[in-house]
Amino acid sequence: MSFNIEEICENLQSDNRFKKLSTLQQLQVRCEKESSSQIHSLFDDTYLHLLKCYSDRFESVREKAVETVTVFINHLPPNDFHLTNIVSTLLGRMGQQETLEPSEEIRLQYVQQLYTLIDKYVGTGNNGSLQECYADVVCILAKALSDAFPAVQRLACSCVIELSKAADTMAIQPFTEKLTKPLYSMLNHKHSLARISAVEALGRLALHVDPKNDVLSHLIMEVSPLLMDSMPLVRRECGKLGVLLALELRDRYSFFERIIPFVLCCLKDDSPEVVTYIHPLWVKCGKQYYDENESELSKQEIADIPAKNYPPAVERPTIGCRAIVQRSLRLLSLITRESNDWKVNVRLHSLKLLYQFVLHAEAVMTAKFFEIYGDVARACRDEEPLVNAEAMKVADLMGRLFSYDDWIEHGFDGLVKNAKDGYLKCFYFMFTASLGTKLGDLVRISEILIQNEFSQTLKPQLQLYVLKMIETILLKSSEIEVKSEHDEQSNSANQDLNLNCYIATIKVMALSFDSEQSNAAELQEIGNGILAKIANRQKISISALHENLFVHALTYVQNLDAALDDLTEPILLLNGLINISKLRATYLQDLQNKINLVWENSADSAKVKIFTSISIVMLQWSETIDRPVAESTELLRSFVMCVVEPHLQWRAGANAESMRSLAMATLCAMSQGAIEEASFVLPDCVGKYLPNLLEDRAVATRHYSVKCLFKFGEVGVEQLKPIAYATLQRLDDPASGIRELAAAVIPKLRPKFSKVAVEEEGKFEYEIWEAFIKKAFDMMFLHYEGPEVRLQKSIKESIALLAEKYPEICKDSYKRTAAMSYNSLSLLELQSELPILV
Repeated sequence: MSFNIEEICENLQSDNRFKKLSTLQQLQVRCEKESSSQIHSLFDDTYLHLLKCYSDRFESVREKAVETVTVFINHLPPNDFHLTNIVSTLLGRMGQQETLEPSEEIRLQYVQQLYTLIDKYVGTGNNGSLQECYADVVCILAKALSDAFPAVQRLACSCVIELSKAADTMAIQPFTEKLTKPLYSMLNHKHSLARISAVEALGRLALHVDPKNDVLSHLIMEVSPLLMDSMPLVRRECGKLGVLLALELRDRYSFFERIIPFVLCCLKDDSPEVVTYIHPLWVKCGKQYYDENESELSKQEIADIPAKNYPPAVERPTIGCRAIVQRSLRLLSLITRESNDWKVNVRLHSLKLLYQFVLHAEAVMTAKFFEIYGDVARACRDEEPLVNAEAMKVADLMGRLFSYDDWIEHGFDGLVKNAKDGYLKCFYFMFTASLGTKLGDLVRISEILIQNEFSQTLKPQLQLYVLKMIETILLKSSEIEVKSEHDEQSNSANQDLNLNCYIATIKVMALSFDSEQSNAAELQEIGNGILAKIANRQKISISALHENLFVHALTYVQNLDAALDDLTEPILLLNGLINISKLRATYLQDLQNKINLVWENSADSAKVKIFTSISIVMLQWSETIDRPVAESTELLRSFVMCVVEPHLQWRAGANAESMRSLAMATLCAMSQGAIEEASFVLPDCVGKYLPNLLEDRAVATRHYSVKCLFKFGEVGVEQLKPIAYATLQRLDDPASGIRELAAAVIPKLRPKFSKVAVEEEGKFEYEIWEAFIKKAFDMMFLHYEGPEVRLQKSIKESIALLAEKYPEICKDSYKRTAAMSYNSLSLLELQSELPILV
């Protein structure tokens, strides 16, 4: 096919759009068919007209012209003259302050054409020709990188990458800053692909920037936030940038501390794909560093043995990778500072990075422990669960890899000065994971834990980790082999350890007892397990453990001489101790003294709380007071007279009324929990108050007073008489339950007749009691006629019991009542059921 050049040029200048399009299409077809020399000649003759079409008013013509020139570029060898003309044209269309080309698709073609030129000249080794056009090319790319069309931006990034790969550093260095500025803007692009392209382009440009100024540092700072990008591929690209700089940057040794965070963060990434991709590249970096410093590292490698408790399922970094990190520990201060940032993702990112630093630096990083201890401790109490969990992983790793003898003193110092849950958590995870523990260290920790700031706090998390720390102490102490069974020093240390662990545990359990905090049940479960372990270590029961050691814990109940309410720490502690350890002979007197201080000084709510607990534990008196009945009775009498009796006296006021009710509830519980002792104690301690208590305004007080009489034991007639008549009056009590109890308890009253020499005096006591029995029969027969079925049942049972002892009095009373009731059906029915009445 032959064309007239003049005709082609004339058609390209025509106003007829179709002629232009047809001619441009024919040129593309001819390029495919003609030889290289003919194509070269054809382009030389037509290039001015073709380039002029770049500014044609018709979009289709402009688009076709760009396509045609690109076809010529693909078929022609590199030519400096053509390169200069094409780049100048593109600069006029794309590199001006205002964009002249309105079409996004054509702007994309312009950049595609520039990419083709760069690829052509780089691929053929004509970098020198390309260097002469760097100023224009950079202007075009800078404009394209700021284009509104994402495809144009991404393709411009590809151009920057190709240009940087082949460029001479000295030649392109003056232009790097002009390219990095628009790339920084792309780092915040809404499209992840655009962000990926920008990071890759910046990585290539970073190899050419001037290291003497802050350009590279600024570049690293701009890219760093993308390590927390939501898209894994973006984070992976950041890791690739770090690897690229670690391998190819000329001044990389000076910038290792800035570069390696890009790689280390990807090694701890949430996406397995990112970790899998970056890990072999990081190994490659370590291999290169090892080769460059083989003489030094080969000596270290001889004694390079991993720690015995190295974290399971974690691959140990190579010696080269570890050496890179170990020379970059100055970065730790920046990392730990970010762990206190207000943004959650920043805190999490910094802790993941710190984990990798610890993993790589190992024992070398022990010297930095005192610098990072506080920051890791604060992160351990972070409100965000993810941050909290990551901080605990860091602490665990520190305990495994740091030198125990070098960090333990700093650990103790931090605990003593900062009684906070964060420091205790950090210390717990480090100490639990560490090896080389000494018995003296265990005792020292236990002495810290019994301090009020730790075991006497109402903070749930601090309480939990106090107990966990104690579990660790007991576990490690069992692993330490005592040199000799007769080593007095070791035995003494173990005794102190057991005592301290017991005190700290029972204080935490006491403060969380009956608490509304979410982990209260967990604390009680862990605490009971610890007490069982301590008892097992001493080869005694838990009851014996309480008897031996509880008195020491009781000394920590302080400040009871103040006006405390039921929610204050001393009252909560005392209340919990009473409920957990119950009442035991060895410390009963000390406990009485503490309780009396509450009676004297505390608020009403605190008194009610303590009294309620006393009434509950009194039910287990026979189980907890492991003493002969005579000794147990004396202990009980002393306790009741000291703690309970002062509240039986009548005093005005609602609080006094409630205390009387609780006092009677305690005595009622005592009558059930100390069955043998109650019959001796109740008459002596309570007998003189019962007549008034049975008439008390409070229903609960009257109720418990009547119930106490079931275990009242034998009492002298003179003392029992007012109690008996007061009980008889309860048959008319407003509360039905009390009426039923009163009817049931009357046969349980046991008079104790004195042994007198004079017969008449003896008869007098019997007459007094028989008069009461007569009165009791009369009232019971009278109340039997009532409509209450349950009361009738109680009365029937009581009449049957009393009738066996006093049959004649029963018959006479029945006859009198029957005579007054005019053939009552209830009494007739009772007569048929009780033959003794016939």
